[in-house]
This record gives sequence, structure tokens and C-alpha cells, in this order.
Amino acid sequence: MGLFSLQKLFFKSVRSITRERWRPVSRPNVIEAEVGPYYAKVQHIIDGDTVIVSSPGYQNKIRLEGIDCPELGQAWGKVARYGLIKLIGGRPVRVEPKGIVDDYNRVIATLYVDTGVNIGWLDVNARMVILGHAWVLRRHEHHMTMARRSELIRMESWARNKKIGLWKDEVPIPPWEWRANNR
Repeated sequence: MGLFSLQKLFFKSVRSITRERWRPVSRPNVIEAEVGPYYAKVQHIIDGDTVIVSSPGYQNKIRLEGIDCPELGQAWGKVARYGLIKLIGGRPVRVEPKGIVDDYNRVIATLYVDTGVNIGWLDVNARMVILGHAWVLRRHEHHMTMARRSELIRMESWARNKKIGLWKDEVPIPPWEWRANNR
């Protein structure tokens, strides 16, 4: 069976799962609690922490939970976007929504991508931190468990100590500070 046939079979089998669970968000800042993990395909990568995914008949904007990447006009912004493109561009992903929507009507979620090797599904949010493409959000992420927050902070510290990605700069400017100074 060829790759195209496998992809067609994959999306056909996922269609019944996602049709019920994948609904456009009708109310800002609230998603029905029953929306669980679903499979989708990455359609567009806006920046290092925002993507558009689609499932049969639906499309939604996803904001990666717990991380903040440099903006496109900022140092390392295009590098972070390119890093995310390399990780998930055009590939099927598993989306785990956290049940909330941000102020820009983006679904807050953790993304996983199938690596195609023995390690299975890769946590994209954590990988962006390890690759030095993102800061860990320490505010506005009250829904994250302490274990998850600690794991991400540990990964950020590792990347910082190894001077990976944006940590190569002497004093990298966090995106929230850059946005505040460039409004």
C-alpha cells in the first residue's frame, strides 16, 4: 500500500472520530469540556506558536500551550517559525485542546506529531522549548499541571545552559516584552 493510500485510509478512519468532536468555537474563551484529543492535518503555520489545522469539514487556529515564541519581526522569530514548519509542516498531528480559547479566539492545545519511528508521537510544544525556539509561559497558564510546567521549565533551563537556539544571544528579549515595546 502506497503512502497516498495510507494517508487516505488514515483520514477516512479519523473522519468519524473528528466529525463529532471537532466543532468551531462558538463562544469566546469557552470550549465544551467534552472536546478531547483529535487528529488533524497542519494547513498553515502562522508563527512559532500558532498554527491552523483542519479536520474533514472544519478548520481551526491553534495556540501552542505553555510556550511563547519570538514574534516574526523579532530576532529568532523566523527561525522559530521555520523550526515549527520542519517539525509539523503538512503532517497529521494529534491535537489535545485544554478546553479554553485565548483572547484572539485560538484554541489552546498541545500538539503531537507522529515521528514515523519507534518513539511514536512527539510533543511539539516541549520540542520547541528544547530546540531553543520558545520561552515557557509562566503567567496566564494556570490550567497547566505543576508537573507539566516543571517539565517545560526544566527543558528551557537545559536549552539555556547549552546555548541552543535563541539562547545563543547574550540577552534574548522575551516576546511579551518585545510586544509591549513595539505597540
